[in-house]
Amino acid sequence: MAKSGKFLAGALIGGTAAAVVALLLAPKSGKEMREDLAKKTDEWLDLASDYTDDFVMKTSEMGSIVKDRASDLSDQANDLASNVKGKAGDAMDDMDDITSDTLADLKRQSSDLSDRFRKAASEAKDVAEDTTEDIVIDVKETKEAAKETTSEGAEALADKTKELNEKKPDFSEIKEELKEEVEKNNPE
Repeated sequence: MAKSGKFLAGALIGGTAAAVVALLLAPKSGKEMREDLAKKTDEWLDLASDYTDDFVMKTSEMGSIVKDRASDLSDQANDLASNVKGKAGDAMDDMDDITSDTLADLKRQSSDLSDRFRKAASEAKDVAEDTTEDIVIDVKETKEAAKETTSEGAEALADKTKELNEKKPDFSEIKEELKEEVEKNNPE
């Protein structure tokens, strides 16, 4: 724009100077020359007015275009800022949701593990109680069996003792045999 503005100003000044020189050098009378100068001055003033009007119009158009572009850029910047802000908010909401979901999952899993441990402890307690009851029952049964066996053994011993007492073997013969055997094996 600066180059075309300088060109227009130069052309206007150059054209004006050329017109003045041409009028001054033209062979005319003073009255004709003044009329021609007045006429040319009006033409140049009209031309200058037209150029000024064009310049003002173009400048106004350029200002309007610059304002529109600036407004568009401002709107785009605002839209971009809103978009980024919205995405950041969405990302934070997503993070909150993920964190909440993860926390809920961890609580649920912790609760499940606690329930499993309670159940396992309860089952271990039941097994221990059942085993203890089984051991007590086994001990009682073993005690009864031992009692019976002891009673039977005592009866058998009593019967054997009675039988032996009735037979009363002669141990003197056996004693002599043993003595001989000992002397044979130990000749001292």
